[in-house]
Amino acid sequence: MSAAPRVLLVTDADLSPGSRGAGRTLVNLFSRYPADRFLALSSSSEAPLVTTGGHRVLPAAHHLPGRITKALRPHVGHVDAAWVRRRPLPHRAEIARFAPELVVAVPTHPVGIALAAQCQPLAPLVVYLMDDWLAFEPGVRAVFDARETGRDLLRRAVAWLSISPYLSTSLRAFAGVERPTHLVHNAVPIGDAPPAALSTPRRGRFRVGYAGSVWPMHWDALAAVAQSVQRLRDAGADIEFVLYTDSFFWGRHEADWRRWGVVKGGLVPYEALFETLSECDLLLVASAFDPAQAHMTRSSLQTKVTDYMAVGRPILACGPSDAASNAFLREHDCAYFAEDLAPAAVDAALRTCMDARTSGPAVAGRAWEIARRDHELVAVTDRLYAFLGDAARLYSVR
Repeated sequence: MSAAPRVLLVTDADLSPGSRGAGRTLVNLFSRYPADRFLALSSSSEAPLVTTGGHRVLPAAHHLPGRITKALRPHVGHVDAAWVRRRPLPHRAEIARFAPELVVAVPTHPVGIALAAQCQPLAPLVVYLMDDWLAFEPGVRAVFDARETGRDLLRRAVAWLSISPYLSTSLRAFAGVERPTHLVHNAVPIGDAPPAALSTPRRGRFRVGYAGSVWPMHWDALAAVAQSVQRLRDAGADIEFVLYTDSFFWGRHEADWRRWGVVKGGLVPYEALFETLSECDLLLVASAFDPAQAHMTRSSLQTKVTDYMAVGRPILACGPSDAASNAFLREHDCAYFAEDLAPAAVDAALRTCMDARTSGPAVAGRAWEIARRDHELVAVTDRLYAFLGDAARLYSVR
């Protein structure tokens, strides 16, 4: 991979070892990229100096107190993004010495848009969006217009990366232009042998597990399953729901978790994730039914989907039928579904999963085979790096 272009990754995502969602996807996707040809600039307050893959990360936090930016946002908009846009580019001299040949911008927030706009002139730009937040960015635009700045970035980009086919279509409509687009999901480290979980159905208490963040795009579906588990338990079923998340997401809804009897699993380090989840009978992918979250659920194939597929336990996809994660799992016939928010419907879906405990490995086996075939880390990253190399070379000869 000696011809790999020097890539500057610009993001507001957390690239630390404990990263989840967008940050974890990025850490996985660039884990094999040559360390001497990769540099990251992250505005996340959790930005490490070096990723688990040995790649340098330059911190670019905006250093504005959160209480101030949150207080001002309803009145003037994203002050933190405006501050980033108007300040000198952090670590300009070090970035200049690195001499990037390609800028890969992965914004998940207006601050990420502002940071990407600063870096766009440095080299040909590739934009990677993981959900459809930009086209629906609300709020006051007095100090920073994330929508229009983001649209300009998409138009200036030489290529796009996208997390789902739906999002690719939405990006073209929003930007009003087309660009070469590569569809790239979370890449998963998968061994040659099937996971032991496929040949060892669990016994005893039926355990439903959910790992990751609990944002509004997950909330009502996740809450519906947690309440269903409580109802089934009250009716005599030996079942529990385990939530593997950090203290922030536990504390944010702690009263609900305790009322519904949810078990606190804590945040699981990524290197222990697959083994921990194998101790569950069913893994939950939650996509909100709330219409206000439709643009997010329809566009984002969640990072946990391919992670779960590699575990060897069946998946339950709870959410509307047009959610990207549901559509993906249905296309591959490798999950159970709860696509009606009515309590009786969710209860029935869970009972189906419990009754199918002994046949669950067949469903999980299909998921693992698809993950091994299409989402294994080496294959996914080889395709991604080839696409980035082509983008850099095509631009250089124009």
